[in-house]
Amino acid sequence: MTDKHLRIGIIGAGRIADLHALAYGEGSRASIYAVCDADADIAEARTQQWGAERRYTDYNELLADPNVDAVEIILPHHLHEEVAVAAARAGKPASVQKPMARSVAESRRMIEAAEAAGTDLRVFENFRHYPPFVLAKQLIDEGEIGAPQSQHISVIGGTGIGWEVPRRAWRWRFDEALCGGGPCIFDHGYHIFSIAKYLLGPVEEVFAWILRTEIARVEVDRPAIVCWRHVAPNRLGSWETVGSPELLVPSKYYTNDERVQIIGEKGIIWVNHCSGQLTSDPPLVLYRDGKTTEYHDVESDWGASFRIGGRDWHDHLLDGAACEMTPAEGLEVMRFTEAAHSAAAQNRPVRLDEIA
Repeated sequence: MTDKHLRIGIIGAGRIADLHALAYGEGSRASIYAVCDADADIAEARTQQWGAERRYTDYNELLADPNVDAVEIILPHHLHEEVAVAAARAGKPASVQKPMARSVAESRRMIEAAEAAGTDLRVFENFRHYPPFVLAKQLIDEGEIGAPQSQHISVIGGTGIGWEVPRRAWRWRFDEALCGGGPCIFDHGYHIFSIAKYLLGPVEEVFAWILRTEIARVEVDRPAIVCWRHVAPNRLGSWETVGSPELLVPSKYYTNDERVQIIGEKGIIWVNHCSGQLTSDPPLVLYRDGKTTEYHDVESDWGASFRIGGRDWHDHLLDGAACEMTPAEGLEVMRFTEAAHSAAAQNRPVRLDEIA
């Protein structure tokens, strides 16, 4: 693109769009030009809130607007393929909020549509732009802990005020036909599978136990443990997720506590914060050679990952800079996700190359 300021169309203006909007405004190379939501009241409210010039309730009309340079797709998972394919056919570059879709098959069709149309497709995974994870990756790549041997990720779903999410925005997440899987291991899990691959590289084989807990007459896919073997030799990983309904998790966002430990031959890295702020620990701690280094000055507000990730996409469109996650890698994370579910269902380890 030669235009040095992007006019973006937002398709889907629900609660999470508040965080996507952080990428615009002061210092941004893009602005929200058009808003589309099937709910006319939401579309109008967001248009006023963001100072957009156009409002739509039909995404096809937004895609037909010649002034829209690119679109962000921030919709329930069952709509990702449909709208991404339509965007490609309309010649619009698109960024789709994670998870890429409901399945590997849907994700592949999205990629094929973009390739056939010669348009750009980006999967937006904000965890990969969260500064403590980015710093952890940098320290690993610089050899600060030597050759990595394992990583352990824990997620606790607690209670607290957090941010208000309308009930209708949650309802579809508990319908696996719409979501693609459960809210913990599929929806939130895409974040976890993505960051596991980001930190220690491609994964070869997965095993999982995924149990079910009834909460308010709805079954939730936890507690669960997922473990995997990376392609790199002698490198393993695991993730456990539980629900602790009486555990207070202070948070501006979701009341989750996510933590990561990476063990190498020479040292250990701990990432202590993400969407929640359960403790006053530094965002990241490095242990090596008998010395503990605490990183207090790294930005740890989860919302920053949306601002940084959104602007990463803008730079990609304007300058050709590589996006952090390519569509091919988004597809591979989806394969990782499907393999974990298949392993739990079949009670056996599943190789990623078994997932067509």
